[in-house]
Amino acid sequence: MNRTDMNASRMDPRLDLPSLAVHALWALWLVATVALWSSWAVSARVASMVLGWAVMFWNYAVLHNHMHVPIAKPKALKWLVSRTLGLACGFAYRGYYLHHFNHHRYNDGDGDWGRRHPGEGALRYCVRWALTPWLWPLDTLKKVWGACKTRGQKVELFIDFAVVDGTLLALTLWQPSLGLSLLGTLIVTQACIHYLNLAAHLGADARERSRLAVTSTSRFYNRWFFNAGYHQAHHLKPQTPWRALPEVTATLDGQGQLPADLQTDVSPISPVWAAQVATRVGAEPGATPGVSA
Repeated sequence: MNRTDMNASRMDPRLDLPSLAVHALWALWLVATVALWSSWAVSARVASMVLGWAVMFWNYAVLHNHMHVPIAKPKALKWLVSRTLGLACGFAYRGYYLHHFNHHRYNDGDGDWGRRHPGEGALRYCVRWALTPWLWPLDTLKKVWGACKTRGQKVELFIDFAVVDGTLLALTLWQPSLGLSLLGTLIVTQACIHYLNLAAHLGADARERSRLAVTSTSRFYNRWFFNAGYHQAHHLKPQTPWRALPEVTATLDGQGQLPADLQTDVSPISPVWAAQVATRVGAEPGATPGVSA
């Protein structure tokens, strides 16, 4: 193996162990919660769901990267991890995959299925999209079904709905409080996930390639969320492994493709950024993430 191959292997390993570890943490949480739920007091159940929300939200960073660059290269393991990552975030994996790549095609512009309605505020947007996977709206289902290019993708779509909805239904029939608590936690998690989309595109413009997304250089966020802050680089080169995004970002900066008003050292999960998203989305066309003190 030459030096180039070694570097490629380091950037895009056959098994992405940090990502798999985060996903394994979710699996451990789920198994423990299901096994111990009936013996727990209400306070312990609430604590478990709060922990579950954090772990599910963390797993979304893994799910997002996996859709672009698989965290497990062996075919069977990749297929299995795709299904379980979908379950971890409450998304039918193949459906969300198609929805997400539609987003990359249109970048929150005309044609993006997940685009905000005119004048729609952040809270309404997040609630609307958090409820969408569970209400099965015909318009969204038709779009996702029509985007399936092969019979295999359509089969996967059925399987993924069965995995997510079937698991929740089974848990609810077995222990109603467990199933309904998990459903509620998933809805809250998905609202937070859709908030991330608003935060990552605050002040962006789908008509300009240099303004597709915000770049956050927050060390905390990028370390623990697999370089998710380098969102402009991700949109310009979506199949780039997450480990290579800082280098790509530096190159784009040198080429003048990172406008200063779309760069910040604030984390998207910071209250500072969240406050701007909450107050400006739907109210001002030119909202920007700002800078830290």
